Amino acid sequence: MLGDSLATTANTGVPDNERASSVNQSDSPLSANATSTIIRTTPPLPDDRIMKIVTAGGCGVIGETRDVNGDLLDTVLVTLYEEPAEMGDEPEDSNPSTIVGNVTKYANCPDDTGYYWQKATRYGYKSVDTRPLVDGGDMPSVRNPSYPDYIDLSTPELLFAGNVTNFVGDYGLVSKTVSKSYAMESINHWLFTPLDEYGTPQPDWKLSNWKAAQSVHFWQFPPLLEE
Repeated sequence: MLGDSLATTANTGVPDNERASSVNQSDSPLSANATSTIIRTTPPLPDDRIMKIVTAGGCGVIGETRDVNGDLLDTVLVTLYEEPAEMGDEPEDSNPSTIVGNVTKYANCPDDTGYYWQKATRYGYKSVDTRPLVDGGDMPSVRNPSYPDYIDLSTPELLFAGNVTNFVGDYGLVSKTVSKSYAMESINHWLFTPLDEYGTPQPDWKLSNWKAAQSVHFWQFPPLLEE
């Protein structure tokens, strides 16, 4: 009976002379309704890896959205992809940010363990692809260390713990209609640690020189909004 029930959950490829076990989790801090099924082999594989985990009901990637200078920005469409992603792949999830109290929040829901990246878009702003440049994204190798190449949800523990990815600082969106003062503020955020509206330092908002240069470039050479 155990083997029959597992077969309906995932194709484990467990040989007949090995035993599979199923572990259910329903106490994710992400959602009261979050559940999962973990398939392992007994005896374990050499690296004791988990063969599959399927989740439902929890949104594991959340965060806020701001522009490059730390100003609140709502209606930013944040799309979640699993890595590696091929051209034409369907996204894992896609949701706009909304105003919640005095912040703007989004939430995306991965349905499996793995590595993920996101793309944030809003009309009138340069889109942000969080992958490194070498993989087709926007992030050069020298940038604010607060922003990793990929979102690591490769284990059940990481998936159920969730991830906070804020689109601020080097992930912040740059307006395509930049004034001189806007560009100079970006330069200040490169040279000095920005402060929020309460005077609290926000190191995650600090910009790399290449990100500040985007503001200066759009001030000097305004692009078409349709680009």
